[in-house]
Amino acid sequence: MKKVLIPVVGTLGAGVIIISGMSTFAHKDNPFSASPPVNLASSGNDASATTSTPSVKTLGLVDIHYQLYHLDRLASNQIAIWIEDSQGNYVKTLRASSFTANGGYRTRPESLPEWREAANWENASENEIKRVSLPEQEPGMHVVYWDCTDESGQAVDPGTYVYKVEGNIFWENRVIYTGEIAVGSDFAGETKAKVEYKPADAESQGTLLENVSAGFKPGASIASAQQEPVTQTRGS
Repeated sequence: MKKVLIPVVGTLGAGVIIISGMSTFAHKDNPFSASPPVNLASSGNDASATTSTPSVKTLGLVDIHYQLYHLDRLASNQIAIWIEDSQGNYVKTLRASSFTANGGYRTRPESLPEWREAANWENASENEIKRVSLPEQEPGMHVVYWDCTDESGQAVDPGTYVYKVEGNIFWENRVIYTGEIAVGSDFAGETKAKVEYKPADAESQGTLLENVSAGFKPGASIASAQQEPVTQTRGS
């Protein structure tokens, strides 16, 4: 289906509206795009794959799964996914919504504050912004991969790491999923993240994320994962 990008300027800043069929408003504030099927057995040569294979040998591959919904309102539909170590030190951002990642937080400071603080995102480089920016995703199950490297591309040590997924439901109302995953040659398995709403009654504002979990595959390579494309679309 043909898509048309229409520039817009308003009180929330400049951006674009993606018009596809009749979904004009539903996608205006949700900088995601449809995800291709995941195929761990693929060759990794898919043109949509944008994460390069690291030159260092890593412990394996962590896959983080999440159920995504769409809320037809402004100041919502923003998510970020990142890794910390067991002491709470920031390791790496995996993906983040384009609007927030590209500076939308200056207009809406309520957007993904926990991720931005952990990642010191106000000082992120342009290359880092391009690397993590999420395209628009359709509602449904999605997966993002961590290749067991830190933000500088170096392999991390074996141990237990924390994966976090933060989502803006509506303005300051957020949901945060937190889970632990052990990585190393002797580890393999899956874990389920715990959910917390901020403030406590934020759940009443709607459902954006559910069923967040992660698994570790020792020795697996990022080249074996067909990843979702990134985009520089800044949202609105």
